[in-house]
Parts: sequence; C-alpha cells; structure tokens
Amino acid sequence: MPRYLDPAKAKAAMISKGVWPVAGWPGVGKKWLSVCMECGTFVTPIYRNVMRPGSGGCKPCGRQKSAAARRTPHDEAVKLMRAAGAEPLERFPGVDVPWRCHCLNALCPGLWMGEPADIRPRLSDARASSVSACKYCARVAIRPERAAQQMTERGVRPLERYEDAWHQWRCECLTCGADDITPAYANVVLGGQGGCKHCGGRVKVPERQATAELLAAGAQPLEPYPGVNGRWRSRCLATDCPGPADRIIYPRLGWIRRGAQACKWCAGVIIDPLTAHDIMISQAGLLPQVPYPGVREPWECRCQNCQSTVYPTLGSVTSRSTGCSECAEYGFQRGKPALLYLLTHERLQAAKVGVCNLNTGRIERHQRRGWVRYDVLPFEAGRDAEVLEKQVVAEWRSQGWRPVLDGRQRYDGWTETVTLRLATASELWKGILDLNTLTRTSTA
Repeated sequence: MPRYLDPAKAKAAMISKGVWPVAGWPGVGKKWLSVCMECGTFVTPIYRNVMRPGSGGCKPCGRQKSAAARRTPHDEAVKLMRAAGAEPLERFPGVDVPWRCHCLNALCPGLWMGEPADIRPRLSDARASSVSACKYCARVAIRPERAAQQMTERGVRPLERYEDAWHQWRCECLTCGADDITPAYANVVLGGQGGCKHCGGRVKVPERQATAELLAAGAQPLEPYPGVNGRWRSRCLATDCPGPADRIIYPRLGWIRRGAQACKWCAGVIIDPLTAHDIMISQAGLLPQVPYPGVREPWECRCQNCQSTVYPTLGSVTSRSTGCSECAEYGFQRGKPALLYLLTHERLQAAKVGVCNLNTGRIERHQRRGWVRYDVLPFEAGRDAEVLEKQVVAEWRSQGWRPVLDGRQRYDGWTETVTLRLATASELWKGILDLNTLTRTSTA
C-alpha cells in the first residue's frame, strides 16, 4: 500500500463498502468514525480492515448477515420438526429457541381428555433425538393430570400440582386417610413402592400399639420395642411350637405387618436338627452322615436301601418328597447306561455339554430348540458320565470361559454352556476325550 493515500479516494472507498465517514481522515491503520448506511449505527472501522476482500465496515450488520447465512429456512425447519413427530404452531424462532408445537402421535401420552399437550421442543434437540421431539412420547416428562391419576390408582390422592418425578408430593392416603404423607412420583409409580408411610409400617408407633400387634401375631415381648425393623426379643405363645423349650424368637414388626409369622419355628423356616434328622430317615429312608447343614444345603446321607451316598437337601425332601437319586425311578438314572453329549447352537455361537440316559429323548428336545448334536460318548453307568460332565464344566470355568445367555435370558442347561468364539467344537470335544482318558487312567 502506498505511503500516501488521497483522503477523498479513501472516503469514496469506505462509502462503497456501506459506511459514510463523518470525521477527518485518521490514516489507514486507525479507527475512522463513520455511520452505517444500512442500519444508521455509528461505527469506528479501520480502513485497512474494511478494504480486505469480503469485509464490511459495520460489525452489527456483518454479524446479522453471517447469522442469516447460517440460519435454517422456515420451510426446511418445519419439515425437520414434522419428521421428528411435532407440528409447529408458529414461525421458526431459531435452532436453539423453544418452538411451540403439538405432537402428531395419536397415542401421545401427553393427550388428556382429548386436549393435546403443549410442547416446546428446540430444533437442535429434535435433530439429536432418536425417539421423538415430543417430551411425552420420549418418556422424559409426564402430563400433570396423568401423573395425578396414576398416583390415585395406587392409593394416594395428590393435594397439590405435579412438579417433577422426584418432588416430595403432598398427598392423602385413600386407605387410612392420612394427609401428612409426601411420596415421590418416581418411587410410587416408577419404583412400585407404597405411597403411605403409615400403611407401609415405616412410621414408629407407640410401644403400647406395637405390643398389641405382636401379641395378636402370637408372640410375647420380653424387652422394650426396638422399632419397626429392629429384632424384638419375644417368646412364642403357641403351645405346639416345634422350637426349643424356651421358645425365644426375634421377630421384626415390619415383617409381621407384611404377612410373615412371628415365630420362625412355627413357620417352618427353621427346623430343629434332631427333627430334621428324623425327617430324613422317616420320609426319605436316608441316614445322615454329618450334622444338619441347613434346609437348603446338600446333606450327606446314606441310602438305607442301596447303601449309596447321596446329597439331597432337607427342603427337597419335605417339599417334593425326593429321596435317594440312585433308587429313584424318575430323572437321570446314575446306575443305568448313559450318554455324555456335546451340542452346538449357531445363533448363540455356543456349545453345551450334558448327560442323559438312553432313549430318553433329551437330545431331541434340545434339537427342537435349535441345538445340533456334535458327538456323544457312551457310558455303562450314568454316574461316570455325570462325573465327567462336572469335570468338563469345571475345566471350562477354570479357563475363564463363562456361560452363554440368550440376550439376558436364561434357558434350560445354560450353566453347562461355553462360547464357540474361544474354542471350536472339535477342540472342545478333544478336551472332553482327554479328560475322560485321564479320569479312567487315574481310577484304574
């Protein structure tokens, strides 16, 4: 740029850019007081900057033009919003400005008594949403009238307007009439919890009332009331209680209110070891070989019929009348010929090991569910096949190979499966044969 510039030519150049200088020429690198010929605003542009290609003299007008160039046209914005499930009710206000619309979904959860919900989505949010521009259809909001109806259906009537899911909502219990409860919508409707703390037994009652409730449940308190969820030392009042001689029990009032029995002995939850011993002998014909481990724990016993050692649980004996698995005429027969099989499933990309007696149809039932038989290994006695099956599964788990689920669903025999992404079916079968050879060698 030349050292000297004619002020008249400089002024003409500024005018051609849309700004009219109103002060004397300051030089090419200094601010020059001017008036924008478009918006009438006083500005102070620098001549050198204004003369650059694509530049202007008024910054406010420049920002507006830049924003207009980036602005989504109204018709295009309407198309985008309709594609997201909402019909605009006013002119497009901007990409990040709430836009008054109504939902196009005929089954919108925001509908109430035929009145559509008033929604105000932003176009930027509608573009990013993969569900709907409507907050009710997207399940991120609920209409206050519907929230009140759902609370009423669950036994508490709201006494104030809905604010949000976690707001402590003052309500009236429709069961006991209490109006000092403040349950949250999220807990009652979404979480499935009770709405009334009085009906739910979460409020500490006077000791006199608690004592009366415990006596009505068949127990005599022996110490002061510890609270609704505290263990309360008491004595069972049932004359035929199968518990110890002192009949001391420790019930919780909260459990009793939910329908549990006060005495664990009368409820059959706890059984005296001597009684359990007698049940195994009289009902199952099994002679225990170790002390009583618990109602759901395997108990080592000897069958008085075939002298086999078996491990039933007391719960299975009392509830399902099971006994010696060797003598049983149903289920897997350990004393009869059996097969150990390996199956594969293409969709699950899984392999499954299992055992069955001959001609039981168990492999065929698996095949009807998509499994394909890879190979089988015959055994003269089912107990040998069962031992090998347990060794195979233990070997898989020791290598960190986890069972395969169908999505998140369990299915018959899923605990004996392994993924085929870690080993092929031929490799798994070779491992089974090697384990069988090793087992036979060690027992020979």
